[in-house]
Amino acid sequence: MRRSSITVVERREKTGCPASEVFRFFDSPANLERATPRSIAVSLERHPDDLRPGSIFRYRLQRWPVDLSWEAVVSEYRPPKGFTNVKSTGYFPKWTLSHEIISNVPARDEADLRMRLEYEVPSGIYANLTNNYVIREAMEELVDTQLRCILREVTRKPEI
Repeated sequence: MRRSSITVVERREKTGCPASEVFRFFDSPANLERATPRSIAVSLERHPDDLRPGSIFRYRLQRWPVDLSWEAVVSEYRPPKGFTNVKSTGYFPKWTLSHEIISNVPARDEADLRMRLEYEVPSGIYANLTNNYVIREAMEELVDTQLRCILREVTRKPEI
């Protein structure tokens, strides 16, 4: 049985903050829930209390005609360099979301945040059409919205 190809959504932005400050955002996975508002098609239905390997996130995509869910498990946790979730159950044969914090040499006090989502839909014409017209757009929205929210939070200056 032939599988469809892998779809990749990747974004990288400068944060203007040290890697340790950027990673601090991820110390509380509840922050990721705030960075995934329910107004977008993909919602974070459940998040773990911490990011230790084996912790589970539950996602749901709801946009007509699609309503599907999946769970992702933290497979890599590398403070302050990032973490990765991989699909453990659900719709996608493959789904991997990486948050990578890249220290810029010579400006060690400023890091980039790279988010990379790789996913595969099941084989078949309906799944491919749904990916082309619904799923891909929703996954791009997820990555773009999370990245924007994370950058807003980590670059927020404390009030004086």
